Amino acid sequence: MNQLILASHGGLAEGARDTLSMVLGDVQNVHVVSLKRDDKDPITKEVEALIDSFDPADTVYVCTDMLGSSVNNSMVELMGKRSDITVISGMNMPLVLSLVTATEPVQGAELAKLIRDARRGLRNCAAACATAPRPKRSRLVPLPPSAPM
Repeated sequence: MNQLILASHGGLAEGARDTLSMVLGDVQNVHVVSLKRDDKDPITKEVEALIDSFDPADTVYVCTDMLGSSVNNSMVELMGKRSDITVISGMNMPLVLSLVTATEPVQGAELAKLIRDARRGLRNCAAACATAPRPKRSRLVPLPPSAPM
């Protein structure tokens, strides 16, 4: 089974899991670890305890909020000590949806493609709308008073 740990600052990871639950229902293989505002210790111990509770045959992905953040740096450091996890920074909903619904481990070129596809969902919609051709408006013609309705 694929196990997915969402790790973030504040409530981002919890919000992502909540969204997954709305879309997919029960997501028992999605776990949340958050660094709160006043936390002084890294989340590493909590993540290690989660990983140790999984079946050794499980594939473990840790999705962090952003590259270079303290959460991401802690997870990359942990990945250096444990070869049984894959850390992916910059989580978004297409990425986590793809990982949580995958029935087999996603690795190598397939994982790279999944990340590329997730990035494609990032768009400036205002710019896209500004450059798209606008459809011609149809002119409504009033019905004559004697027309059946």
